[in-house]
This record gives sequence, C-alpha cells and structure tokens, in this order.
Amino acid sequence: MEVTAVVLHDGALAHYDVVIGPGGTCTAYLSSYRGAGNRMPPQCLSLRKEGRHWVSDDGNERLSEDLGYAVELKARPILEDRRRQGGHPAG
Repeated sequence: MEVTAVVLHDGALAHYDVVIGPGGTCTAYLSSYRGAGNRMPPQCLSLRKEGRHWVSDDGNERLSEDLGYAVELKARPILEDRRRQGGHPAG
C-alpha cells in the first residue's frame, strides 16, 4: 500500500510518497520540498515503529515521528477495514 504524507521540515512542507511494506516497515520517498535547497530533508528513508515511537535509518527523530504519525493517520482507516474483512494489514 502507498500513501502520501506531508510534514513540516525546517518550516517548509515536505511531501513524501510512503510505501507500507510487510511487518509495518515503511519506505518514504521525497516527492517535493518547498523550502531552501540547503535544508532539504532526506530523499529516501526507511521507517519503523518501535513501541510508541517511529525511528528511521537517518536518525532525524523529529522527521521520523512526524512522518510516521502522518502515515498512521492516513493508513489507519484502510488497515482497520482490512482487519474487519480478514485481510492481512500489510498486504
């Protein structure tokens, strides 16, 4: 499943296309950034939830938390519908 998530990064909007993979691991690809080029967020990062927090491979805690939370908000209705229908939430 793929969702689009928009977060603030250094005061500017960053749009990510996020692929939700098996086991809840997400890969986020930057599609646009409306801020200064020298403050651009990572082009690609891997996210995973550890307990209540989202972590990424780049170590930017704020971006990881914001992006993970945005994915949860967008994907929750889809994932909950799959659970009710008996489908696998990651597939």
